[in-house]
Amino acid sequence: MQLIASCLCGANRFALEGAAQGIIACHCSQCRKTSGHYAASLDVAGIRWQARAAVGEYASAGGGTRGFCTSCGSSLYFRAPDGAISVEAGAIDGPTGRKLSAHIYCANTGDYYRIPANETQHSGAGHV
Repeated sequence: MQLIASCLCGANRFALEGAAQGIIACHCSQCRKTSGHYAASLDVAGIRWQARAAVGEYASAGGGTRGFCTSCGSSLYFRAPDGAISVEAGAIDGPTGRKLSAHIYCANTGDYYRIPANETQHSGAGHV
């Protein structure tokens, strides 16, 4: 199944290449500030742009880059310093066909929510 992602206003649209099967919830402080909660994303081998009218990038602490729409503000992707790309699950158009597989940076979890004890949790890991 080919996954397509886009921003809220439709100015940016791209196909996901080599998308991972599991969605990771990241609770690091950067993802929480970017998303307003925790971020849910999936790793991809690459993205193929179909429309790229309003893409902005923010160089985050640690050398990563966060991609977003400069028109509507939608968070689109995170590119780690090593080039690995994670696409925001909420940017995917329609069903993803995937399930949440793990939580990372759980040591930074907000005090206003709890991660279910039966879900895989890591205090660190992943890309920040």
